[in-house]
Amino acid sequence: MSRHNPKPVIEPVEPDWSTALVLVCSECDHGRGIDLAAELKDVVKAAGHKKDVRVARVRCLGICPKQGVAVTVTAPDRPAQSCVVTGRDKTAVPALCALALRRGSAAN
Repeated sequence: MSRHNPKPVIEPVEPDWSTALVLVCSECDHGRGIDLAAELKDVVKAAGHKKDVRVARVRCLGICPKQGVAVTVTAPDRPAQSCVVTGRDKTAVPALCALALRRGSAAN
């Protein structure tokens, strides 16, 4: 009988995204017809961050506002930061990009 080491149940992997992972609540976003995730994906891709910034719609994040979209941004080198994007003006997507890419101030 040969003994071999079984493969571990949990094995760490390196993610393709290295700068940021942006999680957008699908219930806030797509459920309300806002489509912030699609707009953010377009801006991230146009800025040349298609591979290192990942934007994904996820189930409820548990911080859903009455108005706006719940978003969580995280990266391998920093803790997750949750926020609520209120309004649908022209500053929402650039503010989220700044938060994801750690440029400028995303507060306001």
